[in-house]
Amino acid sequence: MKSFRKLLCIYIIVIFTGIIHAGSADADTVQMTYESLQSQQTVLGTVWMQTSAEYRASVYQVFNFAKSRFIEEKSKNYEKKLAVIVDIDETVLDNIYTQAEYIKEGKNFSPKAWDEWRKAEKAAAMPGAVDFVNFIYENGGEVFYITNRKEAERKNTLDNLLKEKFKADNKHLIMKTGESSKESRRNQIEKDYHVAAYLGDDINDFIDAGATAEERRRKVDELSKEFGKKYFIIPNPVYGSFEAAINSDYYKTDYRGRTQMRESSLKGWKE
Repeated sequence: MKSFRKLLCIYIIVIFTGIIHAGSADADTVQMTYESLQSQQTVLGTVWMQTSAEYRASVYQVFNFAKSRFIEEKSKNYEKKLAVIVDIDETVLDNIYTQAEYIKEGKNFSPKAWDEWRKAEKAAAMPGAVDFVNFIYENGGEVFYITNRKEAERKNTLDNLLKEKFKADNKHLIMKTGESSKESRRNQIEKDYHVAAYLGDDINDFIDAGATAEERRRKVDELSKEFGKKYFIIPNPVYGSFEAAINSDYYKTDYRGRTQMRESSLKGWKE
């Protein structure tokens, strides 16, 4: 009987120890879908954009440099009227709240989620953006907003800009009506205006840079002297055309495939 009790005690101790270890393992293990994993990969970038002094400083820096560029161009007395072209999202309006929601929900961008956000008209002005637009108008220029938001989104977009005290109207708000490329829309403005500066958070806000990461980097190298002088880019590590440039099939595959493509694009120093 004593030996039975002893064995029973040992058995209980072993089982209990196993439960503790299993609990520890579970505490250190996270299970999630590939969609959630892809969303989680944007956490640090989203935190940086929402909370860091460095991001805020970089945005102010862009607007300050662009102001100087405008005054420099104004002094040259061009025959055409002066203008500045700006992107909207993550350039003059801050939508990073949506990415924070995606992360919290374990989701990614969807047209439905974007429509809900856009209709709420809660995007805040980027740091220094309203002051920049006012500065351009006070110095005799005009600001054109070229966005890849769709024409159906015009009213909410304009209302949001006006709520944030931007000087804006339908003439100066250029929506996406066909292709995503902004080249033809930029060209249309350039017929009547001398564009002193272009501001955006994506390389395609300035040029059609190409489809692959290599093409895009090469194009930027060719135009290196124009950045900080004619083109002014606000950093955006969370989303943009750089994603599709990773692989031509990036948006043709599922979340698992995209996650693998992201990881395979990394180059370590030991390779």
